[in-house]
Amino acid sequence: MRTVGETPSGAARNAAATPPPAQSIEPPPLALPKASWKLTWSDEFNGRGTPAKWTALSGTSWSNRKALHYYSPANARQDGSGRLVISAQRTGAADRTTCWYGACDYSSARLETSHSFDQAYGRFAARIKLPLGKGLWPAFWLKRTDAGRSGSATYGEIDIMENRGHETHLVRAYTHSKGRKGGGQIALPERLDAGFHVYGVDWTPQSITWWVDGKPYAQYPRYPGWPFDKPFHVILNLQVGGTWVGNPNSKTRFPARMVVDWVRVYRQR
Repeated sequence: MRTVGETPSGAARNAAATPPPAQSIEPPPLALPKASWKLTWSDEFNGRGTPAKWTALSGTSWSNRKALHYYSPANARQDGSGRLVISAQRTGAADRTTCWYGACDYSSARLETSHSFDQAYGRFAARIKLPLGKGLWPAFWLKRTDAGRSGSATYGEIDIMENRGHETHLVRAYTHSKGRKGGGQIALPERLDAGFHVYGVDWTPQSITWWVDGKPYAQYPRYPGWPFDKPFHVILNLQVGGTWVGNPNSKTRFPARMVVDWVRVYRQR
């Protein structure tokens, strides 16, 4: 035992001088913005044929680089049971629109609300069952209605949900604007084609927050000059092929069906 006035040993001195190990601080979990939402627009897909609230595009001009399909309104149909089905399928010999590589091997569909509805800020959500398979690229997204081409100063895009069909559990979501990109991804415990999920974004003047089934997983804060302050319209599409997803392989099943139960848009009260 050391008495008063004794000098501590070297080991004791070192122990006294060594600070305690730093504790790792976990960032606070993401939270959805505190808001009360009021429904402003929706489509429950309770009819038949192409839904009246959307414009169905035709041709190849709206596809990502190296896409293998063309868009046809015939590939987007309400099924009479409250759902919209967007189908990607192989084309027949009598229906071969020209793509960048020759006669198109696939057809699909893209629907948008650019002529009927747009909104700045709010909660945008859809309940969707996704197809899976190499070369498939289903997406639910928003685009600034008055924007120029991608890369222009006014361009803005909010991808609420997109999936590369070979990533069976992974949901991705991004923003795109000139020189900037934000967003994130989340892996779900079950395959994305096993059932429906609600994919959404809460977009306020301060931030964009992405969520699946009510669980937030990524957030993008406002920055000076961001273009996400004008009305955006809604887009649903299913692409086949492209530089980001690659081409279908022998295991990719066609027709591939993206099934949408509903789309709903809200505004803060």
